[in-house]
Amino acid sequence: MLRVRVILEAQGPLLLGDGLPTGNVQSSRLFIAGSVLRGTLAKAILAPLGLWRHSGYAVRESPPPEPFRRVFLGESPARFGFLYPVRLTGDRAEDCEAFPLPLTAMSCKAHRGFRSDGRHGVFDQLLGRLRRVAGGRNASQGLCPTCKKRLDRMRGFALRQEAGDPSTYRGVKVHPRAFVRVGLNRLTETAEERILYTLEALVPGFAGDGPTPSEGEYAELPLSFVGYWTLSEEQWADLRELLRRYLPAGDGNRYSLRIGSARARGMGRVRLHWVEGQTAFPSLEQRLERFQPRGPDGQPVDPKHLYFALTLRSPLLLYDGLGRPTTRATQEVLAAYASTVPTGLEMLPASVVEQEPWTGWSAAWGLPKPIVPVITAGSVLAFRAPAAEREPVIAFLREVEEEGLGERRAEGWGEVVACDPFHETFDQMNRSGGDQ
Repeated sequence: MLRVRVILEAQGPLLLGDGLPTGNVQSSRLFIAGSVLRGTLAKAILAPLGLWRHSGYAVRESPPPEPFRRVFLGESPARFGFLYPVRLTGDRAEDCEAFPLPLTAMSCKAHRGFRSDGRHGVFDQLLGRLRRVAGGRNASQGLCPTCKKRLDRMRGFALRQEAGDPSTYRGVKVHPRAFVRVGLNRLTETAEERILYTLEALVPGFAGDGPTPSEGEYAELPLSFVGYWTLSEEQWADLRELLRRYLPAGDGNRYSLRIGSARARGMGRVRLHWVEGQTAFPSLEQRLERFQPRGPDGQPVDPKHLYFALTLRSPLLLYDGLGRPTTRATQEVLAAYASTVPTGLEMLPASVVEQEPWTGWSAAWGLPKPIVPVITAGSVLAFRAPAAEREPVIAFLREVEEEGLGERRAEGWGEVVACDPFHETFDQMNRSGGDQ
């Protein structure tokens, strides 16, 4: 499988809606869900072929061409991952990776953020929690080593250039800006009295923590989104040819798109390009070895077990044997989504899991998508298995990293990182001063 880094650079306000509006306010998500970009590309390809109605409904009488079916349909379609924000131009964003912060991340309550951003540092609790489960000592004191104030949960997004170098990590601030608009009368096409609505959109140049820049200052604070597509070599060749044929290409082989909601109101202009290549992570075997809980003498605390974790980069939807959404990733549940599951696998109380309702808008249906409870991106699922199951553990981790986990994987759901280096880089025991 190929893993292609994708960059979308915003050229104006973006409204990445999350379903139906609340009252007269339509809010934007702070990232680009995989289904949003997947649907945008599918429409851009089908419309010139006459396979997309002006009403927004797909035409079902004529089948799409074979290359389109290989990429977007079938039993193993391409996976369009979630794209997360960075405050960089498209060219500079090529060298970084954006991701939601793990739910195990902590920071100083008074000076929240990475040391590379001039704050008091970020600390991760996962390995300390695993040491406690394994019977070892957890050195965490819950206090900032710089000012001795309480550590608090840290949420949001971050970017990194090298997984093992804490100085390359940065926090990413993104806040929507409100656009108040006047409603139109559908008969007269003029302004309707006493009808106002608000669009909360993401805008290049607006960080939300200072005065709004003027139009000429937008370039000083750019906004891009970075993520991954995972697909076979044949699918990648088909997708590149489809994009070349049906999307307008600008300078530097960048494709112009309109994405999200309120496109008729001038929003949604982006430029798409990509960089082929893998994430610069250590090998899976190295990550697994470094993840084992160790005591002060460097020896494993529990040599009878292998400990590992899956850090979610996107929402995860798992169903149990009765067809109910669940947050318990047991061996029986995982067996329905992976061909290899280690015998004796246990989900540990060191896991940090949150759940949220998820919906969206389907352009093909012209209806909101069903609301489902999902495990939130950034959640950390911690496991252990008998040490004798080392080969099945590595096979399981490699499979879920390459193919994803759970439902709706073609839309980018279920993207995981096995033994994410973030947890080791900012471990409190090894980095008592945080990311210094």
